[in-house]
Amino acid sequence: MRIGEAAAAAGMTTKALRFYEQHGLLPPVHRGPNGYRDYPPEALARLQFIRRSKAAGLSLAEIRNILQIRDAGQAPCAHVAAQLAQQLTDLVPALSSELTALR
Repeated sequence: MRIGEAAAAAGMTTKALRFYEQHGLLPPVHRGPNGYRDYPPEALARLQFIRRSKAAGLSLAEIRNILQIRDAGQAPCAHVAAQLAQQLTDLVPALSSELTALR
């Protein structure tokens, strides 16, 4: 599928897809003779994972690390759980401070 179709299916912009490819979150995509990117179906699952991970508060560097673990053939479940647990641990004091400031 072309970049516009992939972006729409993933709920992202074409600019985001180019950015993710440039920064190693997406593997290099095959280009046709016309130079257009041709995204395979598995790219959509990867893009949706990136979108969900960002929504969960993970940084692009953390997402890249998780994807590298998965690309190496390992299950990144423990790594993801640790990252999300750390996010929650960091969030509690920040929310507590916000509540105190609002009172």
